[in-house]
Amino acid sequence: MIQNIVFDMGNVLTVYNAREYIYGYVDNEEDFRWIKNHLCASVEWLQMDRGTLSDDDAIASVNRRMPEHLHGTVERFVREYRMVQPPNPPMEKLVEELYQNGYDLYLMSNTSHRFRVFGQYIRSIRYMKGIWISCEHGLLKPETAAYLDFFQKFSVKPEECFFVDDMPANIEAAGNLGMDGCVYYGDTAELRRLMREKGIHIGVEEFEK
Repeated sequence: MIQNIVFDMGNVLTVYNAREYIYGYVDNEEDFRWIKNHLCASVEWLQMDRGTLSDDDAIASVNRRMPEHLHGTVERFVREYRMVQPPNPPMEKLVEELYQNGYDLYLMSNTSHRFRVFGQYIRSIRYMKGIWISCEHGLLKPETAAYLDFFQKFSVKPEECFFVDDMPANIEAAGNLGMDGCVYYGDTAELRRLMREKGIHIGVEEFEK
């Protein structure tokens, strides 16, 4: 019987469009590719999320291979990343309903230490019984150790949890350990249907996208 609902953050609790976000810092396609490929998809980015690399060291490392005119942009991007995040209203409503129906809600997210600043502005976070962020544990989804650490930290059984994440690899890894879940593609009505099929009580039927 499912008692716990576990949520990812980006593109689940909040809306994140990478292209739109990056274009808030650049004004042409070449610079967009530099930021997307050499910063957002960098080893340093993963290390920040793992908590093994500071912002200062990440900026210095990335800028060694960045065009000089983007050095300031890299620093601003890293220090400001996700400090302002658009909410996902349909998901906020679902989270509130689940909370009111007695489910224990948890956050499990790959993110850096900046979460402890911007997380307070994400409305859905207030309903979370527990928060697991990668940088505080030195582990990243979809690593097996990350899920085992989550289960141990909150003393929950995987078979009593349902996981919502926007990355298929993360859902697959959770499933391999006995935690059921589904990939969230931005369609909250579809998510509601899937949850009901799993016996999760949500309340009044409302299909929204």
